[in-house]
Amino acid sequence: MGTLARRHAIAILITALIVLIGVAPASALDIPAIAWGDRTVNNRPRRVVTPEGPKGGLQEVTAPGGVQQLRSRLADHHPRLTLKNPQDGAVLNGKELKLVVEVEDWPLVNDPDLGLGPHVALQIDNEPPLRFSSGEKSSGAGLTVKATLPALSPGSHRLSAYAAYPWGEAVKAPGASLNWRLHQFQALKGTQPDPNAPWMVMVSPAELGNGEPLLLDWLIWNAPLQNLREGDGRWRLRLTLNGDSFLVDRQDAIWVRQNEASEIVQMELLDGLGDPIDPTFNNQLRFVPPRTRQKPAWLQSRLRESDVARLVGDPAPQPEPEPAAALPQEEPSANTPRADATEPKKEDTKTPSVEQTDVPIPVEEGNDNHSGTNDSLDEQSTAMTEVMPPISERSNRKISASGIVDPTTPPPTKSAEKEQSPTISLGGSDREPLNTDEPQR
Repeated sequence: MGTLARRHAIAILITALIVLIGVAPASALDIPAIAWGDRTVNNRPRRVVTPEGPKGGLQEVTAPGGVQQLRSRLADHHPRLTLKNPQDGAVLNGKELKLVVEVEDWPLVNDPDLGLGPHVALQIDNEPPLRFSSGEKSSGAGLTVKATLPALSPGSHRLSAYAAYPWGEAVKAPGASLNWRLHQFQALKGTQPDPNAPWMVMVSPAELGNGEPLLLDWLIWNAPLQNLREGDGRWRLRLTLNGDSFLVDRQDAIWVRQNEASEIVQMELLDGLGDPIDPTFNNQLRFVPPRTRQKPAWLQSRLRESDVARLVGDPAPQPEPEPAAALPQEEPSANTPRADATEPKKEDTKTPSVEQTDVPIPVEEGNDNHSGTNDSLDEQSTAMTEVMPPISERSNRKISASGIVDPTTPPPTKSAEKEQSPTISLGGSDREPLNTDEPQR
């Protein structure tokens, strides 16, 4: 009997333990939803919130043409950021913040005419981002961004850095962003999310994104993968602009257009069921004033290739030569010389002086009685100078005594030219003509 009683008592104890173990999960139903949403509340299933596009006065639009050109040019880059100083969890002891971040495979550009190009952005808590567009050559193939910032306020702070496009959008590639925590004087518990808890960074709108259309962008740390299968949504982001809201479930920047001159933008991180996730860090509000300065280059519908190269830090492309206009080709005739024939060199076509004529006129020195004859010769030489054709044309023509060219006379031979050379009368005496083949002394 004693044995049976003990067995009966053991059975009762086991049954009691089973009942207690089974009650524990049931009591958990009264606990608020976990970070990413419990599928049941009070034994009733809850549905995952379905994403929805902009509505009301909002309209989602495509990115400007300049943005698409720059994104395409930067697609071959795979940026990677590495924190060098200060390390995650460091205590600064009231000192100023000396930041050192190494950047690989990402250009840093700030063109004096076109504005900010690819850069690195730093955000401290929920403050607007600080942008860095220059760096020093590092030991490797990248650049090192160094900056000295004012001392942080006492307590704990969360920081994030990311590679950014010229328009401020964060690059959503592995290694392109990082986050860490710093403490001024000492850590202050409860003021920052846990290391593995989800938290959001409002990347845009910022001072670069205001205008028309408006860029909306964000980063969510520790967000699990979702949409791998239907109905497995784990988080949602509610975007609200001037009272119009919509839900998204992907970390893809969007461009919207609305009719207001300024925007009040709110971003809320929710779980898959639509409940807020730690709203202390994941519910942010920002006012975007109207643009008061000239629109940046990337808001244009089309950028020149030279401007694209300048904005991304590439060498300027060489201008392509303009093709010459094709001239109509004429059929060569029998009298048309060939194009490849060697053209004769052109002779000097200047009007020759008396000393350059083929028929030199001798003047007798020391004879004072021939003054009248000399005057006649001056008049005659002047007439010859005015009508004398070029040497190239006179070589095959006959020149009369008066200097007038007879075009009908065939070119004489040298012997005939000597025999038919005219006799020029000087002072009433006849002289034999000089030999024109010999140079004049």
